[in-house]
Amino acid sequence: MSQLCPICEKPFTEEDLYDAKIPFSFKCRGCQSRVYEVKTSLFLLLPALGFTGLLIVLSEQIRGWLLPFLPFIENWPIAIVTIVFLFPIYYFGENTLVKLTYKHGKFFSRKRVA
Repeated sequence: MSQLCPICEKPFTEEDLYDAKIPFSFKCRGCQSRVYEVKTSLFLLLPALGFTGLLIVLSEQIRGWLLPFLPFIENWPIAIVTIVFLFPIYYFGENTLVKLTYKHGKFFSRKRVA
């Protein structure tokens, strides 16, 4: 199943969604209009927030386990601990969210067709 830009009707790929800096929104490579996703955003927002919370809890647990051996990680931001020790879980979660958005999403653009 291929998704199409609502303005220029050129197909876009999962990579376009993955490369987007803003969740559930990206720029079409054909017409450069901003394309938004609305259908699955609400259903994926709660799992995304839950996944983020899980990463934070796991990062705090890892920090607690490693603190006796590596006392300097107490001063590290939680994001660095997550990236260093939980990157495979983060990568899998992000890819899953992109695939679900691409597969089940309904896309629209605010730009009007002339």
